[in-house]
Amino acid sequence: MKLDPLDKPQGKLPTEALTVVQLPPERAVQEAFLRNLQLAIRPKASLLALPPAARPDTFFIPQPLADLLRGNFGRSWERTLKDWGALSVNPMPVDAYASLAMHSAALAADAASAKLSALSPPSAAPGRAALDWHIGPGGVNAVAAWRMFADRGDRAPPWTAVTIGHIDTGYSEHAALGWAAGASATVQPSRGEDFYDESLYGRPRRDDPRDEWIAPYQGHGTRISATIAGKLELAGGAGFYGAAPQATVIPYRVTDSVIVDHVRHLLARAIRQAVDDGCQVINVSLGALLGSPRLASAIDYAYERGVIVVCAAGQVIRWVIHPGCYNRCVTMAGIGPDRSPWAASAHGRTVDLAAPADGIRRVRAEFLPPGQTAASLEPRADGDGTSYATALCSGAAALWLAWHGVDALRERYRASGAWQIPAAFKWLACQSAARGGFDPHDEEYGAGVLDIPALLRLPLPADGALHKAEVADGPFDRNERP
Repeated sequence: MKLDPLDKPQGKLPTEALTVVQLPPERAVQEAFLRNLQLAIRPKASLLALPPAARPDTFFIPQPLADLLRGNFGRSWERTLKDWGALSVNPMPVDAYASLAMHSAALAADAASAKLSALSPPSAAPGRAALDWHIGPGGVNAVAAWRMFADRGDRAPPWTAVTIGHIDTGYSEHAALGWAAGASATVQPSRGEDFYDESLYGRPRRDDPRDEWIAPYQGHGTRISATIAGKLELAGGAGFYGAAPQATVIPYRVTDSVIVDHVRHLLARAIRQAVDDGCQVINVSLGALLGSPRLASAIDYAYERGVIVVCAAGQVIRWVIHPGCYNRCVTMAGIGPDRSPWAASAHGRTVDLAAPADGIRRVRAEFLPPGQTAASLEPRADGDGTSYATALCSGAAALWLAWHGVDALRERYRASGAWQIPAAFKWLACQSAARGGFDPHDEEYGAGVLDIPALLRLPLPADGALHKAEVADGPFDRNERP
């Protein structure tokens, strides 16, 4: 079968390799090695930045983290790892790593957490005044933004009417996403689609984009949806909340992996479908190493029709993945709990903003029969990845749209075009960003840390005052701007 010219890959794969480290089987030796590594990368990185491999004695060192070690120890950094007890330190080409992630279960989803559990204290259950850091003042400060709605007299959260298209591995039922007795007001799968089965297995497209639990990223769609729109109130006020609790989420299943080079065409179709289905925000917590004209065209399609598309910068490799490296979307890098750049995050000039991507408390997604609802949270705040930063920004976009009103924004920008809505959001989010622990001269992680209350406070640009960005795969365009 000939490849459609619009689906032909664009760009070149990175030539630099990842680093694979193998440790001895003895637990004490492993823990001593990891302690040395943690001391070497503080305060800029956490051990949770290490991607899992197939075994608890093996892991990958992301390129950004290797850069940090190289800066600390020079060319002898690999020798230093062996001095700490590593049996081997070897390169792995990026395309080989991507193949593992796309086509096999060699990346065990829980390996890293199990490996590091002895060094990672359990997360404290947040009390009434201390919610999870990533939605509080140390993160994107969604909590203060919610208060702003209450202070202006909103009796119910208006953002629940905002529709977010979530393109991922599909959904599963969890109480934090409003599921009970087989139905949810938050997640609306009947409005979504499953593109993945039709493409890969030749089966008729299913009406239900339910996650089929294919390793290694089973449950990814559920965890990220909950970071966008979750709400689970627990005894004592120690609840779990996404950035925009109970916002409407429409799931589109396109993949079993967060690396999607094998399904770029499905990602493009899902973006277009989400626009046609009336989504006002599209969350893309995944990406491809290479782009395609069809994928770039889908980003243009959403932008021209006034839809905010939020994309992950990626991790493990330092280069920003597609579609995040395109113009006309909002691209998210990661920070850790100290508001410094997360060591595993991809970065570069195409990044727009940063948000929490390490030490994230998550729902525990489970593979249950339809009608049965999971209700647990992971015991440790060990979620990591720019997928979470992306979800937080999509939640922020829902709050921003609700703050100004979707209909009012469309009317305001009717004369010069709906594209001004995503342009205004991106411009204002960058202008209101906090610098956090960032070097003021470092633009590799965008304008700074997403700050939702500051974003809501900024006045809207006038119709016709904004710069229309270059097409998605056109010459690099730093930001939509007046």
